[in-house]
Amino acid sequence: MGLIRLSEVSKDDWKIIRDGEFASLGLCTAKAGLPLLTFCGNAKFLRMALKNPDVSCLMVPFDLAQQAMEADQTRGICAVPNLRIDFFELHNRLCAPDWAERYVGKDEETVIDPSAHIDPRAVIAPQNVSIGPNTVVEAGAVIYGRTKIGSDCIIRSGSVLGGSGLEFMRIGTEGILGVEHCGNLIIDDRVEIQYNCNVSRSLFPWHETHIGDDTKIESLVHIAHGSHIGKRVLIAASACVCGSAEIGDDVWIGPNATVSSEVRVGNNARITLGAVAAADVPAGVTVSGNFAVEHELFMLDHLRKMRGV
Repeated sequence: MGLIRLSEVSKDDWKIIRDGEFASLGLCTAKAGLPLLTFCGNAKFLRMALKNPDVSCLMVPFDLAQQAMEADQTRGICAVPNLRIDFFELHNRLCAPDWAERYVGKDEETVIDPSAHIDPRAVIAPQNVSIGPNTVVEAGAVIYGRTKIGSDCIIRSGSVLGGSGLEFMRIGTEGILGVEHCGNLIIDDRVEIQYNCNVSRSLFPWHETHIGDDTKIESLVHIAHGSHIGKRVLIAASACVCGSAEIGDDVWIGPNATVSSEVRVGNNARITLGAVAAADVPAGVTVSGNFAVEHELFMLDHLRKMRGV
């Protein structure tokens, strides 16, 4: 990655208030460890961005430009007419071949450890994949670029790793803008992903979807972009972990359960059969129901309904 100036990527209907440099794009609270361009649609998000030392440049609507300039004297500021659309269209431009080496990084040849067992009917991208010792990839599995798999893993038939996630922007009546995914998927050691699962790579090039050591994932599970799964997690069939969720260590996620976007599930928690966790789940707590509550409360409520009281 290399630094990019706002003035290099500006469009005719943008206004550079103060030029600046960034290495990548990200949301206003992102902790990337490198200079970020973010977007702020109102004063609340502007304050959040200004508290983030990783933010070096701001994209704002025209009516917020003066406030942004007065609030900070160092960061680059660009005013644009269509904030979210302009932000993600820029991300797509930077993912394209003309900019990709500076924004995403250089492509590298795929590296597969000689001791790995790769079925010849598996499909593995020729670039930007790493597969560690003794890992097994079965027939029909598909592994896209920007995916790193550790040692002693098992990827069963039909699973797709490192593909794009669901990130689309509505453009009024003009259609829907698809957002490129140029982030990473990191799978640590001794992970098993069973049949017909989907694990998406992350959106931004500095970020990753991450699955920790010894986690086991049953068939038909979806893990969305940017999610972090801890160590020794057990995820049962047909569960869904939505984007940017944070799952701690030793968690159980039951069959057909859903963990909503950006929800944090603490260590040793349990999401029971069919539960929908739409809010954070504390460590050690079992939740049930839709929307999920502590299991004891769910059972008491269920008992009351059965009794008609």
